[in-house]
Amino acid sequence: MSTETIGTTPTPTPEPPTPTWQRSLQQATNATWKAIGIPVEASPFCVTQNAMGDGEHTGHVHYLLLAPLLEIADAYDAPVTETKSLGGGTTYSVAVPVDGVTVTIWTTDPTDAPAPAVAE
Repeated sequence: MSTETIGTTPTPTPEPPTPTWQRSLQQATNATWKAIGIPVEASPFCVTQNAMGDGEHTGHVHYLLLAPLLEIADAYDAPVTETKSLGGGTTYSVAVPVDGVTVTIWTTDPTDAPAPAVAE
């Protein structure tokens, strides 16, 4: 009695589909890193991606200085907003569209901000 091995090709198991939220998060992550990939001297203090109510994700980048925010805003030709808080602080922010994802870059009371005008 002889035994013969017959070669068979195993059937590959298909990968499960990627859930929509994972695709959205990956797009937001890619967009966030693309936005901060602009050559700046300062590194971000905090970088996150957040889910919005519609299930889409956005990117958020917090810097401690104003200069990198201005550099990114200039590269994307996006306006910078300046918001005064009741406590006297100032937050600068810019929302840039990157590959269909909104990436918000912000800083509060940066040490390199222009000095406030003094009322005479």
